[in-house]
Amino acid sequence: MTKLVIAGAAGRMGHALVRCAQADPSFSVVGATEAEDHPSLGQDAGTLAGIGAIGVPLTSDLEDRLLEADAVIDFTFHTAVPGNVRTAFKHRRAVVIGTTALTDEEAQEVLKASNEIPIVWAPNMSLGVNLLFAAVKKAGAVLQGYTVAIDETHHVHKKDSPSGTALGLGENVADGMGADLKKVMKHVEGDVSAEQSEGEILIRSHREGEVVGEHVVAFENSGEKISFTHNAKSRDAFALGALKAAEWVATRRPRLYDMQDVLGLR
Repeated sequence: MTKLVIAGAAGRMGHALVRCAQADPSFSVVGATEAEDHPSLGQDAGTLAGIGAIGVPLTSDLEDRLLEADAVIDFTFHTAVPGNVRTAFKHRRAVVIGTTALTDEEAQEVLKASNEIPIVWAPNMSLGVNLLFAAVKKAGAVLQGYTVAIDETHHVHKKDSPSGTALGLGENVADGMGADLKKVMKHVEGDVSAEQSEGEILIRSHREGEVVGEHVVAFENSGEKISFTHNAKSRDAFALGALKAAEWVATRRPRLYDMQDVLGLR
């Protein structure tokens, strides 16, 4: 059994993680944390997730909860990640990071800690999306000279744009093409027309209602168009992937991993 602390347990992803972990006897939630000023502190994490009390109160003390855990799954806000990783490093606990939009400085904290503890860090934990990452990388290598457009659609509450998943897709396409995404990416917001230069990877971000996550990667030339599509039906897709990652990384040696490693796709 893998013992887990869920960091960010009162958020949408936190609720999904608590719910999915409690439904699987391979996992035990031994801790649930949130920011020090969160209004739900002290309440039961299971009650907050809508599954009834599980005997795990929401706390701001990650260090105390980690003493009982094998791994921490972090779906917080990017500014909280470095502190959580330092705490995990202090107690030599494995980490799964699903939080996106980290700054370069915050990312360096993760990289530094991965020299001493095993960390899985991925822009998207969905098993389907990670298969898609592998597929579009291959497509980028084969479909040289095609224009590439990535459309990502999420709920109106999403703060980062483009999404971490869209960037992950773009990075894999660029890797396949033998290019650097930072040099070839063009990003636009909403349904606007955008001219695309040869070799550019166009990412269009859309925010609509309560959409969990939709991504389309299209390769096109004058003769054909090939599209890869992933639709997330619920946040359970990401939660189940994160749980698989936590179970896997808890027994690995120190290093920075991603979901391609977890799924054996390298």
